[in-house]
Amino acid sequence: MPTLPSPRTFLRQLDLATLDLFALVCESGSIARAGARGQLAASAISKRIAELEALAGAPLLLRHARGVRPTPVGELVLGHVQTLLGEVERLRADLGDVAAGVRGQVRLCASASAMEQYLPADIAAFMRRHADIRIDVRQGASRAVAQAVREGEVELGICGPSDGVAGLESRRYRTERLVLVVPRGHPLAGSRAVAYADALGEPQIGLRDSSTVQQALDREARAAQRTPGRRIEVDSLSAMCRMVECGLGLGVMPVGAFKAMGVGRRLAALRLTDAWAARALDLYAVRFDALPAAAQRFVDELAPGP
Repeated sequence: MPTLPSPRTFLRQLDLATLDLFALVCESGSIARAGARGQLAASAISKRIAELEALAGAPLLLRHARGVRPTPVGELVLGHVQTLLGEVERLRADLGDVAAGVRGQVRLCASASAMEQYLPADIAAFMRRHADIRIDVRQGASRAVAQAVREGEVELGICGPSDGVAGLESRRYRTERLVLVVPRGHPLAGSRAVAYADALGEPQIGLRDSSTVQQALDREARAAQRTPGRRIEVDSLSAMCRMVECGLGLGVMPVGAFKAMGVGRRLAALRLTDAWAARALDLYAVRFDALPAAAQRFVDELAPGP
């Protein structure tokens, strides 16, 4: 069995340009086409691929009448190469930010509730004060937010409390209130406030992967010994509004989100009187005192702490 070189030796034997050419050949399906795209002679590319195959200790390309395709080992190498080249591109972008005066980055994952209500305006205000900090924000369900923070994919998460955030440090970000959204003309539309039990038996429009809200709704149904009406699941709160507007069911969402997207539609929002309808939105981190400087500044301005 061949002895693998040490990690540092292996790193020094790798050549990023060769890896890029290998990916280009796999993408093009032909060394000649890769040469034309990369403005290199096919013979030069073949030599680079041969060197990479020698390092791998196995053929990486299978030649056939119409060109080439990766071997099983080549597929394995290609997956790693694409990851490496992706990281190189991120490095290039980060260095470009530095050249443009950007001095920090905050990676953030937030629930739909935060994204549809408060976070865009808060990020805009922060970036007006700190033009040298870039915000990388993505959206996910509460479980995905907690997982992204725990696994280090992001420094910060914003979502409602759930079992998934156990073990993470938290600070209060905002408090939201859930409302029942019904079409205008619905029998409940004339009420200012209702209990969720009043909506049981009606068709329900749910937000896919919204575990914390759905758990609360399911608990209420069990407590009332009722079965919710058939449920349609959608991927966004705006889609929920559209479904309700078309008479396909009733939905539960934060009042701030309804004000942002439901006003002007043929919809009514009824305050839910249930205790669980008042919910916290919290900011989560593995450890707030270990955050990078840019993320720490973001936290200090959004959620200064107790």
